Amino acid sequence: MRVLGLGGSHHDYGACLVRDGVVVSAVEEERLTRVKMAFGLGPRLAKAEAVDYVLDEAGLGIGDVDLIVANDFLNPVYAARFADRVHWIGHHLSHAASTFYTSPFEEAAVLVLDGRGSDVGTDAGLCCETTTSYRADPSGLRPLAAHAGRVTLADERSVDPCEDSIGWMYELVSREIGFGGPGGQGAGKTMGLAAYGGPRYVEAMRDWYSLSDGRFRQSTEQQIAMRRHIVSELAGAGERGRDEVRADLAHAVQHHVERIIVELARWLHKQTGQSRLCLAGGVALNSVANFKILEETPFEEVHIVPAAGDSGTSLGAALYGHYVHGGAGWTPRTEPFTPYLGREYGTADIDAALDAVSDRVRVSRPAELLVSVALRLAAGDVVGWFQGRSEIGPRALGNRSILADPRPAWMRDRINEKVKHREPFRPFAPIVRQARQAEFFGTDIPVYYMLLVAPVLEHKRQQIAAVTHADGTARLQTVTAALNPRLDALLAAFERLTGVPVLLNTSFNDNDEPIVESPADALRCFLNTDLDALVLGDTLVTKVPAP
Repeated sequence: MRVLGLGGSHHDYGACLVRDGVVVSAVEEERLTRVKMAFGLGPRLAKAEAVDYVLDEAGLGIGDVDLIVANDFLNPVYAARFADRVHWIGHHLSHAASTFYTSPFEEAAVLVLDGRGSDVGTDAGLCCETTTSYRADPSGLRPLAAHAGRVTLADERSVDPCEDSIGWMYELVSREIGFGGPGGQGAGKTMGLAAYGGPRYVEAMRDWYSLSDGRFRQSTEQQIAMRRHIVSELAGAGERGRDEVRADLAHAVQHHVERIIVELARWLHKQTGQSRLCLAGGVALNSVANFKILEETPFEEVHIVPAAGDSGTSLGAALYGHYVHGGAGWTPRTEPFTPYLGREYGTADIDAALDAVSDRVRVSRPAELLVSVALRLAAGDVVGWFQGRSEIGPRALGNRSILADPRPAWMRDRINEKVKHREPFRPFAPIVRQARQAEFFGTDIPVYYMLLVAPVLEHKRQQIAAVTHADGTARLQTVTAALNPRLDALLAAFERLTGVPVLLNTSFNDNDEPIVESPADALRCFLNTDLDALVLGDTLVTKVPAP
């Protein structure tokens, strides 16, 4: 059975192809259009380029597909080419399927948290999904509690307001402190800045929502009061105190979102008795809060799908089509779910891209490529790393990455300023070999998708200063030879040179652009930033010195 899944909402579109229960290919529309979150594409959206991409990867045409599934919060323009064939399911159900059917669990509790999902008509008027929980087992996904928030006018708040939405509360604060953009783009910045803030606004923020019996509530009046307070505090701070106020507000909203998620997880555990939890939805990208679940709730294992945001609903739609519409039985796989689901570009693709910029680059193919790259990294070079199939989700997981030495603190500042061109408070993630993880970090739980923030052991913080955040934590990724053999081998080569089995890893892109997809994208980013070298498969690329 061949199932095509379409994902997204009014941003973050994507497509996924599942054949006989196996994910053959998946990609986000932004990787192909080169428009961040594929937001505001206009008529171009109807082309649904990601659909052709995944079909080509599978060697199929649209006529070879048995079933097309999409979530009903998806902009219908994205499905216009085959609208008469689409089976529509709920937005949160797509999220839930994306995380449960990629988990290693036979049964689990499932929690979906985002800004807003499918429209739900009620006596109160137009409402939308905000928080939904499920029981999941081989018989399927059964809703346990579904909460919706009223959609109201944006007066004195922000765009797309929705009551009773954890994601929208976080977005409101993010926007007001200067991290705007569609689809909650600024949320990651708020999470990074929170570590620099203090508790000044923590108590005040308690008045702007309520939490009881497994339900988060925030009224229009509370949202307006919250925004008024933020605007007032920023206006009264002056230029010198403004940054401190922004950091304190970020700290407060992060504190409360962690508290809310922990309480919802405790309630869900009490209802289900499960020891395993699956998370999805945009709020599940809050890696700091995710780790708190393991620290502060009875859940012993947590799985978060790497594409937890709206693009991941394509994965959920396709898998739901296979297991539910197709009637297939659910049996979890023993090996971890692979996020490497994009196209693998061959030597001919790489050579063609290099030929187009041959006057600006130097090319070599070292016999000991990994040793050569490890030597460069140990000497302080920042290297673009382009390998194999691209990864799904917003986090670079080692195939479309920028890598660097994690030891010198100045490396963080150099990459933020010269390569990524972004705010200096933004942290970078460490990747670590699984066998050595517990020697550096306060958890031995494998973190394959960079979705948990854990403490860096105090005596190791200076040793890997470039990837240790201001609060002594790091958003780590566990690397194994089974999931990514070449990345594991590079870490081993770097470890032999330095004694450190860790590298700094950040997404291969400049600020405000999507992660690179093709060799041409990688070369463009390489030539327009202060990267020292680029590895395209087995090819090492450097720049021709400027005259």
